[in-house]
Amino acid sequence: MTDARRLRTDLSLRASGVLALTIAATAIHTLVRLHPQTGALAFLLAAIGFLCASAGAMLVIVGSHIHDRVQVSARWQRAAR
Repeated sequence: MTDARRLRTDLSLRASGVLALTIAATAIHTLVRLHPQTGALAFLLAAIGFLCASAGAMLVIVGSHIHDRVQVSARWQRAAR
């Protein structure tokens, strides 16, 4: 990957993380404004808020390093058959 393409990928992932955080904030704000906080809508808004906040925070913090390879301990590697 060239440096310009890597930078574009990193910024795109971080921008999508900010978008996910915005969606989470909107869902949580809507959930808070519901007066009778029961029913399927409340659970749906809570789930959207939680999932978007988790994914958005991860994308903003990690960026393109989400694609980095990590070394797995020998204990957790697949056994040869």
